[in-house]
Amino acid sequence: MSKPPQLEQFSASYDAAQDRILLRIRSSDDAEFRFWITRRYLALLWPVLMTIADTFSARKSGDPLTRSTLSELAHGKAVGNADFASQYHPGSVFPLGEEPVLLARINVNPAAADAQTLTLLPQLGQGINLKLDEKLLHVLARLLQQTATAAEWGLTLDVGSGGHATTEAPHTGTPRLLH
Repeated sequence: MSKPPQLEQFSASYDAAQDRILLRIRSSDDAEFRFWITRRYLALLWPVLMTIADTFSARKSGDPLTRSTLSELAHGKAVGNADFASQYHPGSVFPLGEEPVLLARINVNPAAADAQTLTLLPQLGQGINLKLDEKLLHVLARLLQQTATAAEWGLTLDVGSGGHATTEAPHTGTPRLLH
């Protein structure tokens, strides 16, 4: 029985002409999946990612404040141990095609005690199921944080403090919650 492909590498870059983030995911079987992430989609995805992070932390503590702190610590550890310097190695097989798929829907299901399955989907058609453990979740979160900052989208993507994406409201400088 062969082992299912594992996530090998993530890449996220901002495309100013599209005003979108290009998320590329390569698996151990050399398959590459390409997705467009809009500002709106990222504002919807971020709280989902932080809910998954909270799920991992909840296994260690029932106290919400402690879970928030544990999530921040796990984020720091995962990011500190991740290799962000290596160049992304493109895959040679494109199961969803070479053109990026515009993401529109999100689903989460428990995969195992130490993992969650995050499903990223377009409005119609196929997407991808990402089996994320705590480390992979935080690595993906960091990539999205960095890329959203480079995009100058004005989103504040915090880890461990409720996980909501906030943005500056026009003319007031007051953060507002995005849903």
